[in-house]
Amino acid sequence: MPPLIVWINAIELGSIWVMVASGLVLVFSIMGLLNFAHGQFYMLGAFILYWVYAANGMNYFVGVAAAAVTMAIIGVVVERYLMRPVAKKGVMNAAILTLALIFVFEGLATIIFGKAQKVVPSAFPGILRAGNMNISYEKLVIIGVAVVVMVGLYFIILRTKFGIAIRAAAQDPGAASLFGVNPGRLASIIMAMGCGLAAIAGSLMASVYYVDAWIGGTPLLMSILAIVIGGLGSLSGSVIGGLLLGVIASLVAYYIGPWSELVAFGLVIIILLFRPLGLFGVASA
Repeated sequence: MPPLIVWINAIELGSIWVMVASGLVLVFSIMGLLNFAHGQFYMLGAFILYWVYAANGMNYFVGVAAAAVTMAIIGVVVERYLMRPVAKKGVMNAAILTLALIFVFEGLATIIFGKAQKVVPSAFPGILRAGNMNISYEKLVIIGVAVVVMVGLYFIILRTKFGIAIRAAAQDPGAASLFGVNPGRLASIIMAMGCGLAAIAGSLMASVYYVDAWIGGTPLLMSILAIVIGGLGSLSGSVIGGLLLGVIASLVAYYIGPWSELVAFGLVIIILLFRPLGLFGVASA
């Protein structure tokens, strides 16, 4: 049986993948396309936290909030003025646009912040001793913030009129528009929410690893794997998929070393062989 710290690491990593994957699946549910630049919003969120907190000495949570708000605004601009006009010519065109945005955002980050890796000091140094285990306060804060964010997201989706509009538009956009749902406005809000979630995840992990212009690849890959495991378009499936990937990464690292991505891909292949739509995917009529 792995020690408690391994499970703490699994929950920490899984909660990050859940946030990134949930933002990606929200955009996919409403707009019908995968935003391949989603990992770059994660990366830019980490850079904003670095600039606000590490470089200018402001409050850590102000940095997290600044990352979320800034990326939400940029997400709206990208959706309204780039993705929406291109999507009218075909979903594939919009998907290719998001691929191009990967290089645009990475280039801008390199120009603004430089190529060197940035180190963000922990805002919560210290260790909580639980029996024979030492758990850093930073891990507990990351898990706590992630849980609060995801509970808030589920409250919005399940308990508010706006959430009803999101679910209605995801199931039948035409019927939803007949009941007063503005598809364009909804797409902009959803893009803002998705990019904000990615930015929060990136800002939380900035002090765990390092920050540079190329850290967005792994979050994008893991979030895609999470929503494939859970089922494209399923928010609850993305949560299960993200947590499962976090557990796999931690257990594999504990037992056999850095082979988590290979094992994750193997799990996806096995799931798709028996459940082509994912664990919670539902075939459309």
